[in-house]
Amino acid sequence: MGGALSGCALSVGAVDQVTAVVVPAVCTSANSSMNVVAHQDDDILFMDPATSMDVAAGRCLTTVYLTAGDDGQSASYWHGREDGAMAAYAKMAGTRYSWTTTRLKTASGQPAVTRTLTGTNIRLIFLRLPTGSPGGRAVHHYECLSKLHAGTIKVVHAVDGTAAYTSASLRATLTGFMTKFQPSVVRTLDYTDPYGDGDHADHHNAAYYTYEAQRNYTTPHRLQGFRGYPMTRLPANQPDAVAARKLAIFLAYSAHDSHACQTAVACRQDRRYWPWMSRSYQVSGPPAPTVGTAQTALSGPAGRVPAAERPYAADALNCRSPCAATSWCGSPD
Repeated sequence: MGGALSGCALSVGAVDQVTAVVVPAVCTSANSSMNVVAHQDDDILFMDPATSMDVAAGRCLTTVYLTAGDDGQSASYWHGREDGAMAAYAKMAGTRYSWTTTRLKTASGQPAVTRTLTGTNIRLIFLRLPTGSPGGRAVHHYECLSKLHAGTIKVVHAVDGTAAYTSASLRATLTGFMTKFQPSVVRTLDYTDPYGDGDHADHHNAAYYTYEAQRNYTTPHRLQGFRGYPMTRLPANQPDAVAARKLAIFLAYSAHDSHACQTAVACRQDRRYWPWMSRSYQVSGPPAPTVGTAQTALSGPAGRVPAAERPYAADALNCRSPCAATSWCGSPD
């Protein structure tokens, strides 16, 4: 695992600067894209090859990671996952691992750690909110995005203690990123399917918040949602060469994540990871019922939880994770 990050300090080959984030003049809406995902490998596993194609084309690309990917573990683990995301983008760009860090003041007035790959217009933003379990339970201090979106908690705190978000301020923050960086394409995960479909609850929450936020982004743009875990059940739809390239990018990431397969052989034998290398599926259709009406969907009339929602709601309202804070939940992020 690579050198860990601490606050604004960057790993090997990077420079620490705390300055204003300036959007280069070359980055117009026509050649800018934005990804908004939950965890530091989601854009690789579920959106690629769209992301790497943007990088190859020289587009201005901003990726926003809502959670720290912490799984309730120590800072060294989630710092490593940030290192992994940076290593993956350096691999995509075919350039050395050299990043500059800034703290971007968000639309809600809070700092967001922002890293820019030297010599490119690739930018990664880390909000470092606590990761939930795959079923939607809180892992870190009994807070998670599922509970925030459901309205069962009013605020969620970044794991590094630098920020706190309500649902409204998180949406405003995402809309603010879109307004600042002016993407003509906004990508996220699956905003069409409900909780309990086999995907990670964090994936859906990232997508739900993105869908809601982009409704207030006035620049013409396309919204693209991508399937997560459940695409394993669909036929492989990527050529072997694309799958091999995706695997190479993922291995640059996984060298910094002890919970992921570490070699090409191990990944090809992994029944979870390998199917994702040869698949990428966009969603279509209207947003899930929980989008924009999460609290009503969970509480129902007279405060009762609808029967169809109870398996998820029990997880969302239970502050305790089924996994120990020091152990992995057994499902990749």
